[in-house]
Amino acid sequence: MNYKYKSRRHRRKESLPFVLMGLLAAAIIFTFGAFLIMQAFKSPEDAPDTPETVDPRPEITETRGVFVPTVYNLSFPSRADLTESELKAELDEIVRVTRSAGLNSIFFQVRPSCDALYRSETFPVSSVLATDGELPLDCLAYLTEKCHAEGMAIHAWVNPLRVSTGNMTVDELSDESPAKNLANGVVSYGGKLYLDPGDPAARELICKGVKELCENYVLDGIVFDDYFYPYTAYEADENGVKTALVFADEATYAAFGADYEEIGDFRRDNINKLIKSAYETVKATDEKCKFGVSPFGIWKNSDGENGGSYTKGYESYSEIFCDTLAWIEGGYVDYVAPQIYWACDSLSASYKVLSKWWDAAVLDTDVELMIAHAAYKYDGTFDASKKEMTNQLTLTEELSNYSGSIFYSYNALRDNLDGITKEISNYYITKDTKPEE
Repeated sequence: MNYKYKSRRHRRKESLPFVLMGLLAAAIIFTFGAFLIMQAFKSPEDAPDTPETVDPRPEITETRGVFVPTVYNLSFPSRADLTESELKAELDEIVRVTRSAGLNSIFFQVRPSCDALYRSETFPVSSVLATDGELPLDCLAYLTEKCHAEGMAIHAWVNPLRVSTGNMTVDELSDESPAKNLANGVVSYGGKLYLDPGDPAARELICKGVKELCENYVLDGIVFDDYFYPYTAYEADENGVKTALVFADEATYAAFGADYEEIGDFRRDNINKLIKSAYETVKATDEKCKFGVSPFGIWKNSDGENGGSYTKGYESYSEIFCDTLAWIEGGYVDYVAPQIYWACDSLSASYKVLSKWWDAAVLDTDVELMIAHAAYKYDGTFDASKKEMTNQLTLTEELSNYSGSIFYSYNALRDNLDGITKEISNYYITKDTKPEE
């Protein structure tokens, strides 16, 4: 066919498909434009839900943790002048050792003495981390990211009342220390400084620090240790006779203790108020963050009527004024991790007796029971040949309310002290591969 001489009718037939295609394209453009206009004027109620940010915190059914103390540079950092890269390397090693031991949680001491190993607007940079007051690394931020990337939990460990670890007066405190501005809220005891929990301002300072942690970090938990009112210190006279020192809180007792018959009740209630306020602060700031306390292992020794344990040892109730049962019954903690640092066959305070006592203490409550174990006693205090830690962990399987274990301290695991790291790892491997009954 000679295309140069097509008839007009034939040309109309050939052009028809192109016309239809053009009309179809116009219709599509019009429809799409109308859709965009409708979307622009769509009500907020009709808008699709924005996907929520994924919470990096892992689901931990049984806590298998380790305490990493920083006070006195016990476990981290190895010294106070490390560079950022050196600090990161040590934190990386902590994660690696913890994971290789078969554990899934790190309890990292972030505030050893009214100071911080993280970026804080409330507390100065800890002297265990830097001597010039400058923060070389936000250790908590770095460790939190590393833990969550490994599917591990991280709990920020806070010492609530300690202000100094060495002999020091209030006047010698750094101007950056918030304790220096508490006129009546600091007590010198045995040469060291402590916040006085009888002063409401001191309790507010502690809770302010807790809030700051919850606001700035995605933490699995915040835990207080057993150092509340200080353990008894003694002074020896020229003949070597020792006398117990008195914690000088007469001023706060006179100001705030009118409703209490004796100072012991006043002190216990101050700690109760602190725990309750800290718990409420955590929940108001980050409901998913747990709040716990790792108290001394003996609440009271039984006298046949007081509900205490069948032990003969230091009592936290009367000596450091911690009424842990009040916190459990009041619902002021998500978990307790009593420091049961005795052997199973101890005559004064048996691990078996105490673990069962604490298990009963949380019965019919929403409080989880974790147990803190004395891994450091594989220095010869515990007979490693008897596999003390295996025996303790095996006994936890008999408990009704047990939710995990925490080992003190990281150094014992890092150094595989008398084989303890291998022993713990083997226990968990055996437990995890045991056929279900």
